[in-house]
Amino acid sequence: MFISLLKYVLKAAIRDRLIISMLILMALSVSLSIFFGSAAIIEKQQFASVFLAGSLRLINAFGLSLFVVFFIRRSFETRDIEYMLTRPVSRAGFILSYAFGFMLIGIFTALFSALCLYVLQPSILVQGFMLWAFSIMVENIIMVSASLFFAMVLSSPASAAFATMGLYVLSRLMGGILGIIDSGKHISQFKGLELTVELVSFLTPRLDLLGQTSWLIYGPSDGFGFAQVAAIGILYTALILMAATLDLVVRKF
Repeated sequence: MFISLLKYVLKAAIRDRLIISMLILMALSVSLSIFFGSAAIIEKQQFASVFLAGSLRLINAFGLSLFVVFFIRRSFETRDIEYMLTRPVSRAGFILSYAFGFMLIGIFTALFSALCLYVLQPSILVQGFMLWAFSIMVENIIMVSASLFFAMVLSSPASAAFATMGLYVLSRLMGGILGIIDSGKHISQFKGLELTVELVSFLTPRLDLLGQTSWLIYGPSDGFGFAQVAAIGILYTALILMAATLDLVVRKF
């Protein structure tokens, strides 16, 4: 049953033209990067690579999130999920099979993104490029898991999509927010606000540490590498999937 659900998710991605749409957007990003890079006065290749890396990251995050959210909500509306849960599969197994299918799609789009970047600049730093590609893969896995959770919890596709995007933006800004708190420049005199922000930082994935475009030019910084990226992915993916499984287990159809 696990394999059947996995095939169902992958077929849905092909049927909804997700893969084709994202590949077309990535190809357009390569073209725009070449165009903007040619307009730069100095370091044309580096500018094009950084621009392409940033745009590919956004395409992956938003494209995958929207697909997962609307796929799950459509499955609820057509009662596909209720039907599948009548088959010999546990609710935890159902969540894991769907999540694994979405993760495979995220891994594929991350690999294609890395291929686009390598085609643009074959002489790119190997270590920084590999770490960037791996971190984008991990970020895609976290985002599809978060999209799955919000789509299971929230009944509105728009609300689930906005919640997922809100989590992504907050995760990308969390490093800057913590930096402001550490600098001692307080906007509010309410001490509880800082404690709340620090608590939220433990519960949100630190996506600001992943996919850094500076790695492509200067290489990865000391003390942060593949092990740290993998730890972030495993920790938050497990946490999100546990929450999604708990919600489905207690849900009454």
